[in-house]
Formats: sequence, structure tokens, C-alpha cells
Amino acid sequence: MQTTYLGGLGLVGAVIRSIGVRHDGAHQLVTDGLYVDLRRALRNPADDPSMRYGTGLDADVYAHVLATPGARELIARTAVQLRALADEVPVGRLARLTVACQGGRHRSVAVAEAVARRVWTGWGGQYGVDVEHHHIDRPVLPPGHRHP
Repeated sequence: MQTTYLGGLGLVGAVIRSIGVRHDGAHQLVTDGLYVDLRRALRNPADDPSMRYGTGLDADVYAHVLATPGARELIARTAVQLRALADEVPVGRLARLTVACQGGRHRSVAVAEAVARRVWTGWGGQYGVDVEHHHIDRPVLPPGHRHP
């Protein structure tokens, strides 16, 4: 797992997870908060051989995901929802968002990072945002491969 920390003056206000739903145990990571499944919403960079082995932390993959029609609107809408959720949770509790795609290396990573930056910027750096990429280091899954 890799983690991005966007520090704030106060406590961490939100935790965003990226996951790959085709990995065993992925759904057990979805505990509470918001859930966004990108499998049908955004095109998969893994379909492009030049990006297949990259991740959403790589500039070219990140740009590809954000250039997908509807991606920026989805990110903006999700950031608004996460901030609204954070306003409702009790002090000391975290607002959570899980962003899912097939393998957890490309789309979910890029969108989780973009939402985190947008939320953190919206808070003016007052609160921190942690982004946990649970499957980013896993091997690229072959097309059509399904875990039970």
C-alpha cells in the first residue's frame, strides 16, 4: 500500500481509499462513508499498452484519466459530497471515501488523488486528507481474469 498525506493545521478530516475490486478482500475495505465505482464511468488506461504498467500516480496516466469525458465533473461532485459528509461526522471521526476500479492501479488512484487535492484545497489546508492506495503495488491483472 502507498499513502499520500496532505497535511493540515488541524486533524485529518478525511481518508480516501483506492481499491481494485477484482482483488480478493477488496470489498472488505469498504466499511463506511461514500463509495464510487469507476469501472463503467471512465475508460481504463490499462487498455493502452503504453500506460498498462503505470499507475495513477504517474503524470501520463493521471492526465489520461482526468481527460476522460466526465472525469472532472465526477471528481468535483465527489469532492463536494465528501466535504458535506465531513461536515456531518462528529469531531474526531473521519469522513471516508472509497474509489474503486478493476485493478486499483490506474483510475481509482488518479481520481482518489484528484478528489483529495480538491477537498484539501477547499478546506484551505485547515484539515488533512490521507489517501491510501491499497492495490497500487499489485501486478496488473490480465483482461477477463476474475477472482472468486
